[in-house]
Amino acid sequence: MNNILNIYSRHLIKKTFLISALVWIVMLFLDLSVTLVMELENLDDDNGFISIFNVVLYEQLHKGMQYLESSMLIGTLIALSIFNQQGNLVFLRSAGLSPLKIVLISGLGPIILSLALIFFDETFFLDLSKKSKTMNQPTGSAEVFQWEISEKNLIGLRRINSNQAEAIQIIEFNDNQRIASSSSFQEGKLDQGQLVILDSPSQPSFEFPSSFLLSNNVLETFSLSSLLDLKRTYQLDKDLQKIDSLIYARVLLPVSIIAIIFLAGSLMFDSLRLTGVGRQIIIGISLGLIYDLTKDLSVASFLTYQWPILIAHLLPIMILIGIGAYKFQRI
Repeated sequence: MNNILNIYSRHLIKKTFLISALVWIVMLFLDLSVTLVMELENLDDDNGFISIFNVVLYEQLHKGMQYLESSMLIGTLIALSIFNQQGNLVFLRSAGLSPLKIVLISGLGPIILSLALIFFDETFFLDLSKKSKTMNQPTGSAEVFQWEISEKNLIGLRRINSNQAEAIQIIEFNDNQRIASSSSFQEGKLDQGQLVILDSPSQPSFEFPSSFLLSNNVLETFSLSSLLDLKRTYQLDKDLQKIDSLIYARVLLPVSIIAIIFLAGSLMFDSLRLTGVGRQIIIGISLGLIYDLTKDLSVASFLTYQWPILIAHLLPIMILIGIGAYKFQRI
C-alpha cells in the first residue's frame, strides 16, 4: 500500500508541476501577443518589427512573474480536477490520506516550479528586462521634472533614462539662504550617485542621494539583494515605502503561492462529483483576478496613507489562508 501511495504521490506532484508550468507559459504567450500588437503602433523606420519584438521578448519573462500566483492556482485546480475525474482522489482518501495531506502533496509541484522561476528571475530574467528597458528608450521618453537639494544648490532635471538627464537647472544659494546664481544646462550624466554636467567646460559634478537617480521603472528591475542595498542608502522617507513594498513582494511571493495553493485545494473538495476541468479553470481565473485586485488595492491604500506596508502584503495572504481553513473545516 505504501508503494502504491508513493506512486500516486509522485504522479500527482509531476502532474501539478507540468500543468502549472503549461498554464504559466500560456499566460506568458498571451501577454506577449497582446503587448506585441500594442507596441506595433510604434513601428517606423527607426523601430522595425524585429527590434520591437526583441524589446517585448526580453522583458516578457520578468513581466510574466506577475502571473505566477494565478498560474499556480489554475494549474493546481486543473491537475486536481483531472486527478479526481480519474478516481484517484477518491482512492487516496479511502487509503487514509486526508484532504489536507493530498493538497500538501499536490502543492509540491507548483511550489518547486515557483521557487525555480523566482531564482531565475533574480539571476536572469531581471537582466533581460534591464536590457529591454535600455533598448526601449525613445528620444522623447524623458520622465517628469525633478528637484533635489545638493549642499547649497537646488537642482532640477528631467531624466531621459537611468544614466542621462536633460534640461538641467542649477540654483545656488548663499549663507543667508538667498539666491546667489542660476544657470541652465542641456545635458548631464547620472553615475554612481553623482550628476555630471556634460555641456559645461569644467564639467562640474554634484552629489545626490541614490534614490533621486533611480526611476520607478528602474527600481522594478532591481534584484532583491540590490533593493536591500538601496534601502540602506535611501534618504527619502516618503518613497522608502516603495522600496519596502518591492522587497516584501519578493520575499513573500513563495508564501503567497503556498496560500493560494492551500485555497485551491480546499475548493477542490467542495463537491468531488460535480467538479470539472472547465469549472475549475473559471474558478481559478476568477479567484486569481480577485486576489490580484485585492493585493493592488491593499498596497495602494497603505502607500497612500503611509501605513505599515508589510501589513498590506500580509493581509491578502491571511484572507486566503482564512478562507482555505474555513473550507477545510467543512469538508
